[in-house]
Amino acid sequence: MSDSQSKRPSIADAGGFISKERMNELLSNYEKEHAGQKATDIVKAMCFSKDKVLELLADDRAAGLRIYYGVHIDAEGDQIKEKKMVLVATDADGNDILPADVTLDGGIQAKSANLILDEGLPCPNYCGGGGGSTTGGGKG
Repeated sequence: MSDSQSKRPSIADAGGFISKERMNELLSNYEKEHAGQKATDIVKAMCFSKDKVLELLADDRAAGLRIYYGVHIDAEGDQIKEKKMVLVATDADGNDILPADVTLDGGIQAKSANLILDEGLPCPNYCGGGGGSTTGGGKG
């Protein structure tokens, strides 16, 4: 393995902007992968308030944002599984900035108090008509 392959990517460089055409291609591929599922079972996206995302990133140590995939299982009801996205601020080294009482699987202990964001509005249930549709009509 070369030095360039063994070095961890910089959080400051994570992510990249893409074209609308590339976005549509990626979303279309996702829809094709899930074509056999009922439309109500497919979560295409989650929407979060700008104010809440900015509040999450307001910590001076925040250099990035990590989005975890999760599933909530209604243990007291009929075992319905609800897909979730959980947003966590990260520091420049890629460490999650979590409340002090949170321990992740694998024993990773939080370093400080902060916020964890959940409860986004799922699409297709709460989609608008702009930008996210690969099946036409989006104005994004």
